[in-house]
Amino acid sequence: MEASLIVLGILVLLVIYIIAKGLVIVQQSETMVIERLGRYLKTLSSGINLIIPFIDKPRPMTWRITAPASKGGTQVRFINTDRIDLRENVYDFARQSVITRDNVVTEINAVLYFQIVEPLKAVYEISNLPVAIEMLTQTSLRNVIGEMDLDETLTSRDTINNKLRDILDEATNKWGVKVNRVELQDINPPRDIRDAMEKQMRAERDKRAQVLTAEGQKEAMIRE
Repeated sequence: MEASLIVLGILVLLVIYIIAKGLVIVQQSETMVIERLGRYLKTLSSGINLIIPFIDKPRPMTWRITAPASKGGTQVRFINTDRIDLRENVYDFARQSVITRDNVVTEINAVLYFQIVEPLKAVYEISNLPVAIEMLTQTSLRNVIGEMDLDETLTSRDTINNKLRDILDEATNKWGVKVNRVELQDINPPRDIRDAMEKQMRAERDKRAQVLTAEGQKEAMIRE
């Protein structure tokens, strides 16, 4: 009698465990791609979902997260997760050197705002989505800046942002990604170029001041 009660208790615990494994709670603005025996089955929506334990499994994907570093600043890490975030995400890329049309090496860093709109494509059409987005952004940035002079680069930030957004949005469409915005944070020419630009600006200001002074003197002489 006692042995049968123990067996019954074990069976009850096993049933509870199987039921708990079959219940999947998905948070709002998240989703999961479920496979059955290695093949795509369905995409879970937010709320409570039922799957068959040990037969149905979520398909993981690589994700990029930014965490504070021990010595200050931030540290980029890549993790495998089975929950796909559908909210707008922000990727802040490190500075990279690009060459303008007039052969000036400039350091630029960009911020990308995007959303996963088709989780199935994001999982199955690309093996490592964050790295693919980063490489595509860097390549596109080099191509866009390479078609512009340094002066045009410094004064046409909105034009560059719009060009990059259009290029990236079209290229990432096959991965189920929607690129909402691209923002250039810093454009840093070499030190000698910056010094030359400052000297040129000072010379232009001095020239304008001299012209205004001469015109004032001329007007005074005419009135006199």
